[in-house]
Amino acid sequence: MVSAPSGSVLFGSVLALIGGLVLAFSARYVWRATAVRRARKVSSLADTPPGTLVRVSGTAKQASDLLTAPFSGQDCLALRYAVEERRLSPGLLPWFVTLHETAGSNPFRVRTSETVVDVVAPARTVVLDRDVVATVPVGGDPPGRIARFEETIAALPETTFWRDPPSILRPLVATLTLGTRRYTEQRAVPDEDLTVVGRVADDDDGIDPLVVSDTTPTATILRMAKTAVAGVAIGGLSLGVGLAVLFL
Repeated sequence: MVSAPSGSVLFGSVLALIGGLVLAFSARYVWRATAVRRARKVSSLADTPPGTLVRVSGTAKQASDLLTAPFSGQDCLALRYAVEERRLSPGLLPWFVTLHETAGSNPFRVRTSETVVDVVAPARTVVLDRDVVATVPVGGDPPGRIARFEETIAALPETTFWRDPPSILRPLVATLTLGTRRYTEQRAVPDEDLTVVGRVADDDDGIDPLVVSDTTPTATILRMAKTAVAGVAIGGLSLGVGLAVLFL
């Protein structure tokens, strides 16, 4: 008869698995961030082979229907929005945790110093100035657009432990304003200066974008790295502890 794994082996295995997954996902995000520097800076796709990683900068122009930002109602070319909730961090300090996030774009154009370059596919990562559209405390009523948005998103929980804590914790939760939700948007609008990093499409008619940004390459990497570095640290620590439990 094969004996069941001990509690420590099971704990170590689960911790190592979770740490490995977090580390892999975060490392992939770090690699994507470095694409901003690795990309070849061009003003035209002429004589650039399909699949080449390029970076183009210029004035954004509409080429298809605009997106409508869900919280503010503003029209935009590229968009990233998030719902965050204030919770206790592992270090017992309050911070905002992302509950739901989406990024994307419709096809648009970038007018460079030489020509117009088409951005032909949805952006995977949008790195723009962030606008906090609304902050709603526990028990507060969100603006109409946000209330309608929350009703349509099944993945967004209506309530959580931090919004409906046990009675003994409610004074602490109220003092630290835990459970407060923040609704943010990052929007790129027509005639704004943008930088697009991506690969030349197979049919050589535009760029399949990896990153859309409104700032310098260095600042873009720093913005992206804030989340990725934390993920790498947490994933690496969890993986290390899990392996230590298994093999030491």
